[in-house]
Amino acid sequence: MQSNIVANRKMERDRCNASARRTSAPLHVGYLNAVRYWGAPIPGDCDLRDDTVHVSVPKSPMRKRVAGVTFHVFRGMESYRKQDYERFWVASPAMTWAQMAGHCGVEDLAAIGSAMLSRDTRRKVATLAELREYVENSPRFRGRKNCLAALPYITENTDSPPETQLFKALKDAGLGNPSPNHRVELDRSYALLDMAYPDCKVAFEYQGYHHAEPDQMMADAARLNRLQVRGWVIVYVTADDFRTPDARRSFMALARTMVARQRYLAAFCKLWQTPVAANRSQ
Repeated sequence: MQSNIVANRKMERDRCNASARRTSAPLHVGYLNAVRYWGAPIPGDCDLRDDTVHVSVPKSPMRKRVAGVTFHVFRGMESYRKQDYERFWVASPAMTWAQMAGHCGVEDLAAIGSAMLSRDTRRKVATLAELREYVENSPRFRGRKNCLAALPYITENTDSPPETQLFKALKDAGLGNPSPNHRVELDRSYALLDMAYPDCKVAFEYQGYHHAEPDQMMADAARLNRLQVRGWVIVYVTADDFRTPDARRSFMALARTMVARQRYLAAFCKLWQTPVAANRSQ
């Protein structure tokens, strides 16, 4: 994933530098180009063209005619960054995220934001506080309502967009906020669970294609056994569970059942453990 991010950033830097050479005016790049520059995923339902460099200006009269460049009027707070070896300015991660709010849905917007807040320090370019502060300081821009709707679903320290989708689905199901990348100690090592409810020891693990490799399957099996010994119930999630509305409803029914059952058992055990502990103290 990191190699793809580096390649996309180089591609965008080359495109934007080429566009900047065609004008003497400062070029402030944002939108799709800035999304790739910062290593976030391109939303599937985006209505922006991919064959142009998208640039923002605060007022309509500032738009110019530059080959291969599309100008947008964006009324959010201006926040740009520039490297010495670049001919253009690029919107900050928070500004980029806000710009995309007018061009994609809430779920995709949450995925972009979460990617910018990745657990991988090489990919983390913003914090949740910075995204929230940007919206608070920019009271009028297209898509602000989408930003406000997406903020509760943006999670720091996740690894991939599917995990963000899973976080949103579990939260919307009324199960509460799961803990992303929850750490469980395993003897001399530890496991990071994609989305977990520590109160009842239920975790949801997203299964990508790499889990089908023989070595990975054996490692996953050993890890699962060690977690089960510690009382954890692991629910595996795949892309098929969210591919259609019916599949999504079926999976969420299963998720609610598993969490409700484990919470009931946890409450039952706690109820019966309390008198025992009291008798031992006497």
